[in-house]
Amino acid sequence: MKIVLVCNAGMSTGIMKMKLEEEAAKRGLEASVDAVPMVELEDNMDGTDAVLLGPQIRFALEDIRKKSGGIPVMAIAPQDFGMMNAPKVMEQLLELL
Repeated sequence: MKIVLVCNAGMSTGIMKMKLEEEAAKRGLEASVDAVPMVELEDNMDGTDAVLLGPQIRFALEDIRKKSGGIPVMAIAPQDFGMMNAPKVMEQLLELL
């Protein structure tokens, strides 16, 4: 499963990226997470199964959904992102898929 994790500048997502990959492995899932800034999202959509948005860009959720070509898009709740709650984010992601 390929997940694209999007934020404003691509910095704060590095830790969440690692935690999501660890959580997927714990669940026996094969997943790669690419952390990218919003301006690079379109260049990273090929083969993507889901797009996760950092809370700082959740304002763009509907716009990104329209441009996603049917790829599921979800905004991470601010409290889950702030606490780096990868188990909860992964659970929500799996429900979305």
